[in-house]
Amino acid sequence: MFPWTKRDAAAPLPPAAIPRDGGIPWQGAGLTATDVDLPRGRKGTKLMHCVQLTTSDLTVTMLHAEILELLDGRISMVDPMGASPDVFLCNAVGVDAAATAGRASEAGKWMAVFPADALALMVVPVSEPPAAVMSGSDVASFSAWARKLAK
Repeated sequence: MFPWTKRDAAAPLPPAAIPRDGGIPWQGAGLTATDVDLPRGRKGTKLMHCVQLTTSDLTVTMLHAEILELLDGRISMVDPMGASPDVFLCNAVGVDAAATAGRASEAGKWMAVFPADALALMVVPVSEPPAAVMSGSDVASFSAWARKLAK
């Protein structure tokens, strides 16, 4: 056979996250965060430092550097890497932006009780409540955990 038929027949698998050595997962607010590397590139040899967030319903992988920027307030929303479901991690500014992107009443049920200092793992459509909400001491401990990770 021709060599390209074998290449076309084998569908590429999505890259699996590789847990980093010595990393202790963070847990709180119904969420588990794990320090991982995500293989990228044609051969999967380049590793990108990521954080994998897991709830009872979903698992998403996000860039570690973007999570640090979110915690520092430089950005208000972090999108997942790869072919993850429509999920994003955001602060109160990001929740406001997501709520006003559609009809204002879509997120009205839970917007009123969303703490100003919190982070939310939102699932699209935003009319549904967040998958997880971290506030107060959870945000502080998550921030400390994320900042201690090796870069």
